[in-house]
Amino acid sequence: MKNTFRFHAAAALALLPLAAAVLPASVAAQHRDPVARVATVAATPAIERFTVRPDGKLLPGRQLRFQLVGLAGARASLDIPGVVRNVALRETRPGVYEGRYTIRRRDDLQAFDRAVATLRRGPERFTAQVAFAERGDRSAPRISQVTPGNGARVGERGRTFIQARLSDDRSGVDPRSVRLIVDGLDVTADARIRDDEIGYRERLGRGLHHAELVVRDRAGNEARSAWTFAVV
Repeated sequence: MKNTFRFHAAAALALLPLAAAVLPASVAAQHRDPVARVATVAATPAIERFTVRPDGKLLPGRQLRFQLVGLAGARASLDIPGVVRNVALRETRPGVYEGRYTIRRRDDLQAFDRAVATLRRGPERFTAQVAFAERGDRSAPRISQVTPGNGARVGERGRTFIQARLSDDRSGVDPRSVRLIVDGLDVTADARIRDDEIGYRERLGRGLHHAELVVRDRAGNEARSAWTFAVV
């Protein structure tokens, strides 16, 4: 999405510890989990880490705080695919580059998982993919309002609709982590997944059926729910 947005350099961010690190681009291609983590890198990497700390769940109007730690005296910029390109990050102290971004209503929330920082010094150019950091988030997301409910009996006419609500008050649900298993078959690719909901519709035969749902938040906390229902 091509939006003009509010982007403010934030020297105050230098006081906030960011627990997560990011993989350099060459390694991140093999590890696409946006959960905060520490990369195995060379002794003096050009980019030590590139993190973003959301002030709660990703929602329009919420502010994201970016921080890149790497070579001092360079030029740093931020790209969010489909949202913005080549936005400067300010060096607030040697080797620390920071900035803020306020989410707009039209922004694709999943695009923030793919944000990339670029660090340039002379002819050298280095990139790193973002990692989310949520200090103190040890709570798993919640799975609720499961349909059909556990032990429910549903009619065989038409297709059976399986649905669940997803929520997380801290780092937010990671939509890419959601997995739905029905009768031992992974049907995630055929499901409709949003930040707060998953829905799947299929013509199931008569008898007992088993469903299992797995979801993680952006801090890596996992929740699972399994239930059975009957088509009669």
